[in-house]
Amino acid sequence: MTKGLDIGYEGAHAVNGDRLAPDFLYIGTSKAGSTWLFNTLALHPDVFLASDKGLYYFDSNYAKGQDWYLEHFAGARSYGASGCISHSYLSSEEAPSRIAAFNPGMRLLVCLREPVDRAFSDYLDLVKNQQHDGSFETALERFPRLLGRGHYARYLERYRQHFPDEQMLVQLFDDLKVDPQRYADECFRFLGVGHQTLAPAALKRRMTAGTPRNAGLASAAKSASVVARRLGLRKLRSRVKRSTVFRQALYRPYGADRPTLDPALAAELRGQFADEVHELDALLGVPVSQRWGY
Repeated sequence: MTKGLDIGYEGAHAVNGDRLAPDFLYIGTSKAGSTWLFNTLALHPDVFLASDKGLYYFDSNYAKGQDWYLEHFAGARSYGASGCISHSYLSSEEAPSRIAAFNPGMRLLVCLREPVDRAFSDYLDLVKNQQHDGSFETALERFPRLLGRGHYARYLERYRQHFPDEQMLVQLFDDLKVDPQRYADECFRFLGVGHQTLAPAALKRRMTAGTPRNAGLASAAKSASVVARRLGLRKLRSRVKRSTVFRQALYRPYGADRPTLDPALAAELRGQFADEVHELDALLGVPVSQRWGY
């Protein structure tokens, strides 16, 4: 799979009036910088992004139909690359074949995060959003996706049945944390758009773990978000959700009270992923297992 190569690829566009089908998708995983990537790509003058982060058309919203999906790309014709970000696609059984049928030339962006660390980050997000108030152990039982989304080799092989390696850019969350500009440059080259120097604010983490400053206010904000989605206020809802000012007003970053992952449990869970993580070494041609300490 390509690692930031400028392959000069030109995706096949499906035309519907002045709307174009996307020629790239970020397919996953979750809790691996997808919000940061959304904001970074949204600032590029030659990239068109659907206003909603998380359309989930090719899995949970497929029944809404292609016309509904294409509505999100009105005005995309004049851009060098158009796409959207839906981090559930990587683990979806249906998405690979549906995406291939829709656009066999689709370019796919992937970011992988050590699976146990990813699961714990997902758990912290559940707590922050008041969807779970128990321990990580109880969350693992209640939310199978916490570990289920970590079977990366299995999911990538499923996509390889439908897409050649050169249409997939697989990156590591570790590299995003170390050098965001270099990470972004690889994405820009893969999408065939020009270099864009990131502003200092774009080099910082966007969605740090935290806890509600006021549980009632945070809950009311969630309800308002649902209402905005039902009213079709997609752009406003997306802009508010991605606003660091808004999030800082609702949530405070963890301090000494940050939940921690029990080392014994972490070791047990990593043991469950060991074989598959080692499969990534051969699949990607990168020593992922060493990078993640397996």
